Formats: sequence, C-alpha cells, structure tokens
Amino acid sequence: MKFISRVKIAYSVISVGLIVMGLCFMFLPEISALTVCYCVGAVSIVFGIIKLMGYFSKDVYRLAFQFDLALGIAMIVLGAVEVIRPRLLLGLLPVVLGIIVLVDGLFKIQTALDSKRFGLKKWWISLAFGILAGIIGVCLILDPFEGNKILTVLLGGTLVVDGVQNLWMVLYTVRSRKAEDETIDIEIID
Repeated sequence: MKFISRVKIAYSVISVGLIVMGLCFMFLPEISALTVCYCVGAVSIVFGIIKLMGYFSKDVYRLAFQFDLALGIAMIVLGAVEVIRPRLLLGLLPVVLGIIVLVDGLFKIQTALDSKRFGLKKWWISLAFGILAGIIGVCLILDPFEGNKILTVLLGGTLVVDGVQNLWMVLYTVRSRKAEDETIDIEIID
C-alpha cells in the first residue's frame, strides 16, 4: 500500500513537472531546440522510471498503469538518446514525440473504455484527454506549422495536456487495496 502511494505521488509530481515545463515552452518559445531536447530527455528518463514503478505497483483497477511497461522502457531509451546524443534527434524530436504522444493517447482511449466497463462514472474525461493527445500527436508528426517557435509552443501544449491527462488518470483510477485483516488461527486443545 505504501509503494502504490509513493508511485502515485511520484506520478503526480512528474505530471505537474510536465505541466510546468510545457507552460515554459509555451510562453518562452525562443528557448533553443538543444535546451528543449535536454529537458525533454531528462523528463522522459524520470517519467519512464516512474511508469515502470507504476506498472509493477498493486493498483486495484490496473487501468492507469496497464501499458506502462512498454512505454516506460521506450521513454527511458528515448530520453537517454536525447540526453547523450541530442543532435541526433534534434530534427526528429517532434516526430518521435508525436508518435509517443499518439500511442499514449490511444492507450488512454483504451483505458477510458476499460474504465467505463469497470463502472467509473467519469470515464469520458479520460476519453476526451486521449482523443486530444492523439490529435496533438498527429500534429507533432505532420508538423503543419513548419516553424521552430510554433513547434515549441505546440510541444509545450503537448506536455501540458499530457501532464494534466496523467494527473487525472493517476488521481482518478489508481486505487490500492487496504490491508486485509489478519486471521489468527487458534487451536483449542481439550
């Protein structure tokens, strides 16, 4: 129970970090692409680790973390490449992040539909976030704006949406089991 609480807190903190970083990118779009690459790489590594922790937690519904093994590993690898060899991914960063956001959005849509089957009443909020993430992912992949500042603002918006979406998912769907009463067997001898 303590482990899942720690994972929930870590997931929440990193989600708030994504929101703050996204807002910085949105309101300071002149930040260099290299700085963006280092920031996104570091956050990807940390978030990947937290996703792995979430996957191995004992979440009752198993909704928020059900796809986090593969996503966690992918985020750690991508983050490491971004930090170690940022120039390698500089031109591909929007496409790579777009694919990750699109896939994450599709997983969130599936999680929303699973939430509906579990009887969670606000499943549609998760669905809306998943659809929005999917649309933003496609925009990052296609890069219809062809401008670094606009792309940085879009990346910032993506981080904000992803942060809010993850925060919602972890706070709404993650539940831990309460410790069951321990039964003590007593043997009565006559």
